Amino acid sequence: MGRYERAAKTSLKEATALASGIINSVRQYLRREEVRLEEEMTDRVESIQSILNEVASIQDAIIAGSTEIKKELEKARKRLVKSGDRELMVTQIIGSATRLGELRALHLDAVQRIQGALARPPSAVDIIERMTKDLLKLSGSWESYAREVDESIADVVDANAPVEMIELHRELNNNGYDLILAGDNRDPENIENQRAKIRELSGDESL
Repeated sequence: MGRYERAAKTSLKEATALASGIINSVRQYLRREEVRLEEEMTDRVESIQSILNEVASIQDAIIAGSTEIKKELEKARKRLVKSGDRELMVTQIIGSATRLGELRALHLDAVQRIQGALARPPSAVDIIERMTKDLLKLSGSWESYAREVDESIADVVDANAPVEMIELHRELNNNGYDLILAGDNRDPENIENQRAKIRELSGDESL
């Protein structure tokens, strides 16, 4: 096994180990974050669940009460038309207005309670923002490790020409092989042509 092949295997082994380390790190973080996210979201929902149930019951009671008051008011109005009982109608109007005021106060209290519960931190948006910020912080270290992986992979191929190839290039160009190719025709132009042939064949421009 040549030295470059050995170096390539070593570099790839290192890159594989680094890549596995990043994958495990990200996987462990995401698992922890998943557990934390589930806990926070569950706490968020459960923290307002009882209030939501209470408010829902209050709203149902308000609907039932409003319907009942409206029916009683309608009955009193019909009796007024039928028998002219204005005093009963006045009493019913005052009572209906009073009960409506009570229902309205109950509704406003329910709205305030639900708004207070919704405003209680952390909101679902706060939870996601926290998770995103934490993820961005950690991504910086992950990117650093990822660069190490790329560097290890880049080390597999040496952009510099091997010393042996450079020495062969010098051997072909500096030891009179152009004269051997020229043979008996030692005309300077012919010798230069032979040099050019060696350079062209050996890819001299790329060295």
